[in-house]
Amino acid sequence: MPIAASLSLAVLFVFLAGFNVWNMLGGRGKSARSSRLWAQLHRACGYAFIALFAIFVYCMVLRVRGLNDELPARLILHVGLALLLAPLLFVKVIVARYQKGARGLLTALGISIFAFAFTLVAINALAPYLHGASAQKVHLATTMTIVAVSLFLALLGYLRSSDDQTKPAAGTPAGVPAARPENNHRREAWHLTLARIETQTHDAKTLRFLLPFGRELTARPGQFLTFEWMIDGNPVTRSYSICSSPTQIRSVDITPKRVENGCVSQFLNDRAKIGLTVKARGPYGKFYFDPDRHKKIVLIAAGSGITPMMAILRYIDDLCIAADVTLIYCVRNEHDVFFKDDIDAIRRRLENFHFAFVLSQPRTEWTGWKGRLRREVLEREVDKPAESTFFLCGPPAFMELGRSLLKEIGVDSSRILQESFGGAVAAEVHTSVGNGPLEVRFSRSSVVYNLSPNDNLLESAERNGVLLPSGCRQGQCGTCATRLLNGKVEMVTEGALTDEQRSQGIILPCVSRPVTDLTLDA
Repeated sequence: MPIAASLSLAVLFVFLAGFNVWNMLGGRGKSARSSRLWAQLHRACGYAFIALFAIFVYCMVLRVRGLNDELPARLILHVGLALLLAPLLFVKVIVARYQKGARGLLTALGISIFAFAFTLVAINALAPYLHGASAQKVHLATTMTIVAVSLFLALLGYLRSSDDQTKPAAGTPAGVPAARPENNHRREAWHLTLARIETQTHDAKTLRFLLPFGRELTARPGQFLTFEWMIDGNPVTRSYSICSSPTQIRSVDITPKRVENGCVSQFLNDRAKIGLTVKARGPYGKFYFDPDRHKKIVLIAAGSGITPMMAILRYIDDLCIAADVTLIYCVRNEHDVFFKDDIDAIRRRLENFHFAFVLSQPRTEWTGWKGRLRREVLEREVDKPAESTFFLCGPPAFMELGRSLLKEIGVDSSRILQESFGGAVAAEVHTSVGNGPLEVRFSRSSVVYNLSPNDNLLESAERNGVLLPSGCRQGQCGTCATRLLNGKVEMVTEGALTDEQRSQGIILPCVSRPVTDLTLDA
């Protein structure tokens, strides 16, 4: 082979190996479409690399056949490395074809292949120094070596910077981009702009909001945002699950369902127009899919409770995560199914995805599950429930039913996650000690006022000029957590507090009402 062609192919050989490693570790693509394009490019470069390797092996065999004497040590090493590289390529093709979620193994194989390719080329590049050659050959070999080393060093530099930028913070699930410094402060408001409206059913629409230019949203699949809507001049706060994949970092989708007497849901379905702006905080919530911990999951949803489940499904689909997924979706009839086309498309792409619809008021020709969610449905549709993690989302009565059914079939409560926000939090009215108003004192703000035993602590504080940090206002995010120095409160939920916080007297003012006089550290 002419030396110019040999050098060009050798440099291309090393470049293709390095490019594929860069592509894998860099997390190319910010959307599902661009991610697929980069994946296709990775595949094309991989097969081009294999084709070049086959050409080199063929040339090497021809060269070895022409030698009558014992092979020199350099050539023996070269042949040995080539023989080791062949099975690595075979294993990588098999893993990439059948185990796409094994990103760690694929990355290790890619780096190993790059190292072998670089070494094979470097051995030939140094050959003139070891055996003598013309000045022209030495010059060309030196040039090739410099180019190969430069590529190698550039790759190492990129991997170091990429690792620093994308390494998840402690507690961040694998595959979720680490929050940038400006996004770590969860109380900071996002100013979003409505860019697209898509009809889902007769009483629900999917709204896509764009983030400000240059900003990126880092969410976990299943979390929600708290929106501060301005309706007819009045501010109204509501929380909605994100139904888009967390890989979609410059926009966010929600799907509000119109409910009777729901001022926000009716406004969003009937009056929201492109260009609408809204302030949002978050993302919040401990209801999310973690690919490191959740290898086998069951998503059980009713009505609009499918929205966080879609974020989970889209995330798994986008990153080709090798999770075993079952979806059980309960609605009244076929016309009430959200994201039907999306679910069908995901089913065709994901090998380990199974779903079932349960219709309470189906048409006569419906052949699937009918009625309410019941034990028989779970026993027939869920394989090995004791080994699965369950995600429940829907109306409170539905989640209570689902939880009791899961316990009946032997599922441990630690394996059941629930998304319980939605609308205002209903709280029981408690009777305080004494008949008169109670006193609330804020030690650091030096504010003292009286309130009724039925007053919400956060709202009363805001009315009296004490602006506590807040997020979801439903006891789910923990943003308003405040230390109670003296007194007693009743909380609707304590889900956002850890055991350590409870032992330290931390309360959630957004879901608290006073039982006695109070002193708070705020």
